[in-house]
Amino acid sequence: MKPIISFTIGDVNGIGPEVVLKAITDQEIADKFNALLIGPEHIWKSTANKLKIKFNPEVNGTNFKKNNIIIKDVYYPYKSEYGKISEKAGDLSVISILQALDLCLIGFSDAMVTAPISKEAINKAKYFYDGHTGLLAALTKNKKICMMLVSQKMRVGLVTTHTPINNISKQISKKLIIEKLEIINNSLIKDFGIQKPNIAVLGLNPHSGDGGVLGNEEKKIIIPAINSANKMGIQAIGPFASDAFFARYNPDNYDAILAMYHDQGLIPFKMTDNNRGVNFTAGLKIIRTSPDHGTGFDIAGKFIANHKSMVEAIKLAIFLNKKRKKIK
Repeated sequence: MKPIISFTIGDVNGIGPEVVLKAITDQEIADKFNALLIGPEHIWKSTANKLKIKFNPEVNGTNFKKNNIIIKDVYYPYKSEYGKISEKAGDLSVISILQALDLCLIGFSDAMVTAPISKEAINKAKYFYDGHTGLLAALTKNKKICMMLVSQKMRVGLVTTHTPINNISKQISKKLIIEKLEIINNSLIKDFGIQKPNIAVLGLNPHSGDGGVLGNEEKKIIIPAINSANKMGIQAIGPFASDAFFARYNPDNYDAILAMYHDQGLIPFKMTDNNRGVNFTAGLKIIRTSPDHGTGFDIAGKFIANHKSMVEAIKLAIFLNKKRKKIK
């Protein structure tokens, strides 16, 4: 039986609807799942028309035997305003997430794949979160989750996510690092079938602090966290100086990498993922993936967005669903 995947619309003023529609009709994967598109019917259909995609979905239905694409219509009496950051678009993007999450929690959907949202727009709409990860943690009342980027060459988890640089060292703690290592280790075993994962841990400071000369977070926080994780049976290795680590990186040596902050992990990840990287929220009860790019406000409405990262997000959601159902 094909899995049912709920797709959020993302920010309608960006490239979200475009990359979703391109991906679900891509011949590489189009026949491997049933798509439930959550968002305004008129925006899905007008975007399909502009893309010249043949699109005849059922609206507000539940029976995928007749049609493998169903739209769950959401009231939104506006058109897309490409490139504009707006409160109403931010509100819609969160409503779409709420509905997709509910459908997963009740078991109707097997996974949710989220289109990019604008953090500024959702905050204008009074949803004070730093992105999908923080929002999903609050909605599921589960703080023990980890933002993980996944590609064929690399898996990168983050200790801190969308944290300003001047706050990173204040947020990093031994407890938090151990927590993220546990989440990543459990996900590698449960979701990816790796029985004894090797996890590389990056340092925070240049040269991993160089014995405390360039910062003492490694000596005081990161190394003790690695030692504690090792005692728990987690094969964590490090801390590595991130520049040297990525210069010599070999995907055969490590099953995942734990980076201390966003750009430390995501810059090398995106340089190697060939527009096929995926954002996966490890630690959630439900499956949530997304492309590893943003709203694309600069190209919204031009219909030139690369949708391959969204294709990979769908493929990973299908893979994870199979893995989890085998375990059950």
